[in-house]
Amino acid sequence: MPNGGSDCCGTCWFNSKNKGEPGYHGADEPGDVQCTIRDLIIPSPFYTYCINHPHHNPERVSVPIGPVYVGEEREIWVEAPDTEKVHTELIRLLSAIPETPESEYPFGLCLADQIVQQVGVLKENKAVEGLKRVIAFSPTLTTGKPFFQDYRTTIGFAIESLAMILADEAIPEIERNIRLGIDNEEQEERFAVIRYFAVRALAHCSTDKALLLLNEASSDPDPKIAALAEELKQRKVQRSPSNR
Repeated sequence: MPNGGSDCCGTCWFNSKNKGEPGYHGADEPGDVQCTIRDLIIPSPFYTYCINHPHHNPERVSVPIGPVYVGEEREIWVEAPDTEKVHTELIRLLSAIPETPESEYPFGLCLADQIVQQVGVLKENKAVEGLKRVIAFSPTLTTGKPFFQDYRTTIGFAIESLAMILADEAIPEIERNIRLGIDNEEQEERFAVIRYFAVRALAHCSTDKALLLLNEASSDPDPKIAALAEELKQRKVQRSPSNR
């Protein structure tokens, strides 16, 4: 299996050597591997990944969605394209995310995660209502199938993307989720990932309310969340006009 999973360019149907079909059959073909939807030469196809791979993209969406990643840690190698066609497709895909999660290959981001993350990176204003719809999804529903995937991370990315687009106007959604599960021992740990993203979203906000929420989150029972809140709080305090 490739270094970071079989959802790599080497097995992708958009690999020029694979002639439109997924699998390993093109591996021995001569010449360079070219991504047919990104016009990109892939030097290490079995160590390179994107969300358009059939493991994540069974509908065969051919518009490039999200960055290209490399290595076991899936670091960004090539940023996602920023075109009108990409924006339009992201909005379509965002509106099509089902309320109940679907089973998907369990390595890298899932398709829903990549969609909601990318509309924030591209600051797509038309995504606001779609992001709010995703944030309202139940975090407890699972596929009930192999890997038992749920929407906790997807909801987290949606909160952060909303803040990337709306800045301080996203505070109500952040505030609602920054305390999620705190008063319930069973849910406290389970919903920590959502609280983590809600804290991270405050990096894109500038109001005094954001500082109050960071101060509150620095007492979160999860030490990673508390540490992140404290770090962001100190960063904002240092950047305030009184400290210039």
